[in-house]
Amino acid sequence: MNKQKLIAAILAGVCIVCLLILAVKGFSRKTLRPDVVFFGDSRVGNDRTDTALPVLLEKATGLDVYNAGIGATGMAVLGDGSAWDRYSMVYLSEAMVNNDFSAIHAASPDNYYKYNEIVGYVGDTVKDIESIDFQNVKYIIVEQVTNDYLSGVPLYDENDPFNVNTFAGAFRTTVNNLKKAAPNAEIIVISPCFTFTISGYGDELDLGYGTEEDYAEYERELALETGVSFVDYYHDSGINRDNWKDYLFDGLHMNDEGNRVLIELILEKLKQD
Repeated sequence: MNKQKLIAAILAGVCIVCLLILAVKGFSRKTLRPDVVFFGDSRVGNDRTDTALPVLLEKATGLDVYNAGIGATGMAVLGDGSAWDRYSMVYLSEAMVNNDFSAIHAASPDNYYKYNEIVGYVGDTVKDIESIDFQNVKYIIVEQVTNDYLSGVPLYDENDPFNVNTFAGAFRTTVNNLKKAAPNAEIIVISPCFTFTISGYGDELDLGYGTEEDYAEYERELALETGVSFVDYYHDSGINRDNWKDYLFDGLHMNDEGNRVLIELILEKLKQD
């Protein structure tokens, strides 16, 4: 083999290797095109049963609904560098806009969760969110308030309306990011439902910045301000301190009946819009 043939063979081999690399990257994860992306905390993410909120919504509407919930997350950034922050709606929505999920991938679910039975879905969920074609998403639903409330996240910062360490700043930042990432989608935010923990009832327990009802009311104001749809699960569900056991299996997470009530409220909102 002369020198020219050798060079040609080497170049051909390099081209084949490059094509193989591109092919592997291209087929490593297909693009997802759901009609609805349902973000949330453990009330959404940890429930992978046939009566989970995204599944019930899909059955009721015929729309393709993707469960993008991740347990123990919230809207705001605590600022402690934890995985809780990495999976917050602020981080997720910024990653969607910038098409850069490296900071989120760097978070370790094994350190994030102490209970191994649900570790598995977190990494796949983030990779799926990265693969979604948000240009064609019709609805984005966000159920994120409860963990902000229970973590004592401040409601707002009078000097900085976009302070992501507050609920209001994180909400505004997230909504702005979602509008950029999914310009054709209607955004629907859901208030928390009434909850009961060992510390008290949500209508009276103040962890520094108001009761759970205060957070629900402020989210209503923020939804109006930012022009997104609002489902008032806290008030319209009828769940209260007298009947919460009928809707919540542990005082915090909904049972099948609690999920059914929320889906009915979401369906009412979809009909109105």
